[in-house]
Amino acid sequence: MKLRCDLHVNGGARKLVLVPGINESTEHLALKLAAYLLFWAEDPIVDAGTKNPALANYEFLPDLMALDEDGSIKLWVECGSTTMHKLKKLTRRLPRGRIVVLKETERDGQKLREDLLTQLDRQQRVEIFAWPGSLFRDWVCCLLEKTEVYGESGGLLLNIVVNEHPFVAELKRF
Repeated sequence: MKLRCDLHVNGGARKLVLVPGINESTEHLALKLAAYLLFWAEDPIVDAGTKNPALANYEFLPDLMALDEDGSIKLWVECGSTTMHKLKKLTRRLPRGRIVVLKETERDGQKLREDLLTQLDRQQRVEIFAWPGSLFRDWVCCLLEKTEVYGESGGLLLNIVVNEHPFVAELKRF
């Protein structure tokens, strides 16, 4: 499913189209949209391509990223599953950049944190945000091919109306 989003958040308005890549699920697109809203203030870029100069020396792409004034990556977001190999490379290549992984459940977030503790030297560089309880399922159910969002977001909090459904979620940090 393609998501055409009309977003009115934190006093600003943007349009966003999320098109699934090969084998990319609706759940993955839902995580990307949530990340976009959580990092609204950073003016995030979704689906950055290899032609973006900031990604010139990378063999992989972020689900979402933000750049600082000089065009360097200041935020790299992975949604759902990601490999330990990729996270190891990111912690070395982005010494000043923020690295965030967004997970569907608290259990997934806790498991990733445990894996990072045993397998990654710079594990503290990776922030993990996870949806509490069944809120991720509720989030996915609110989304339609044409999605309208109104409200406020930032940090770990979404306080929004999605397609006329009030939705409040505070993600957990691991």
